[in-house]
Amino acid sequence: MSWKERLAERWFGGLIEARVQEAVKVVDDAWWRVVNAPASPAERPWQRRQEDLEAALKAWREHPLARRIVSLTTDYVLGDGLSISSRIPEVDEWARRFWTHPQNHMDSRLYGWVDELTRAGELFIVLSRNPADGMSYVRLVPACRIDGIETDPDDLERELRYHEMASGQVLDGGRWWTAAEAADPQAAQVMLHVTINRPPGALRGEGDLTPILPWLEHYAAWLEDRVRVNRLKSSFVWQVTLRGATPAVIAQKRAEYSRPPAPGSVIISNEGERWEAVQPHIEAQDAQADGKAMRLLVAAGAGVPLHFLSEGESATRATAAEMGDPTFRHYRRRQMEVCRMVERLVEVAYQRAVAVGRARFYERLELRVSAPEIVRDDNESLSRAARQMVETLARMRELGWVDARRAIRLAFKAAGELISEEDIDMLLQTASPGDAV
Repeated sequence: MSWKERLAERWFGGLIEARVQEAVKVVDDAWWRVVNAPASPAERPWQRRQEDLEAALKAWREHPLARRIVSLTTDYVLGDGLSISSRIPEVDEWARRFWTHPQNHMDSRLYGWVDELTRAGELFIVLSRNPADGMSYVRLVPACRIDGIETDPDDLERELRYHEMASGQVLDGGRWWTAAEAADPQAAQVMLHVTINRPPGALRGEGDLTPILPWLEHYAAWLEDRVRVNRLKSSFVWQVTLRGATPAVIAQKRAEYSRPPAPGSVIISNEGERWEAVQPHIEAQDAQADGKAMRLLVAAGAGVPLHFLSEGESATRATAAEMGDPTFRHYRRRQMEVCRMVERLVEVAYQRAVAVGRARFYERLELRVSAPEIVRDDNESLSRAARQMVETLARMRELGWVDARRAIRLAFKAAGELISEEDIDMLLQTASPGDAV
């Protein structure tokens, strides 16, 4: 090492090292990180999620197939609407007031919520409590405005708060909403997060339209191209040939024929003027199979058969019945998810009224959400089967083959309803002494 290097090391060694480290940070990718990076490998980057949310809303607004898929889910899941009740009279009366309150109108509000749940895959519901009577009012924050979720470091599934961005700036300004599970009971506002199609390890859900958005776009472009080609195939122009005409005659004819003749017109000309209709030679092959293939992919991604999308020419009644069963199961599962969401919403709203002394505390609220049947045509056959099953179980009970508890469980199972052990205990308590176990 020369004397100059030793002198530089002695006097400027620290400064040189700091400058080198700054340079390494610039060129080394290890020092870079994505703004608002996902907390889990299963989570998608926010920029990609934002694009999908905007694309899903745009597709719902502009694409008939997307609008139909979303409306089908809502129509089957909600039908004529949901209702909530409780075995506890005081809780039942409070739940009905919450459901029908002018600030809530849950009967009509729920349809828009299920539409949004299908498009975005999640709901962010704000509950604002009225300090006068303890009643909570519900509002929805669009999923595209929530850009950050903070969770318990030791439990990824325990969400603590949610960040709503302001003016479209990610993590810049905005406000934090406290999760209902982590909020102070006295907090004026809390937020509930509801998700569907959420993979393990992820914080946010996926909309039903997400996997089919590219194919909806391809189908719309393909259909537009076909319309444009068919329009061009039927178009034509008149070509008028004048023999031996001078420039003055050509200019005169051009002014005379500035407006083309209407269809059905009779054109009379001499041998010096010839009219000819010129059409574009477009060799457009039959692309019907291509369009159907894309529609099949869209239908499969949405979980519905083609005849649900107003295309019933290729399905018989028997085929339609077989293809509809998986779709109805999908709608039933979504209906159960919505029912759990409603039950949780009313439970949180009631407990917040308890926190300010506007309702009586109960360890269990005994809430029950009633939903319409997905397929109403099966009600008659289901009721006949349930009746036969009950008669058979009554005979088996007389013979001692089953006890009352097992008979009740099997009877409700035959009716297509699940019954809890608490419900069985209540039925046994209200039964006549001769029917007791």
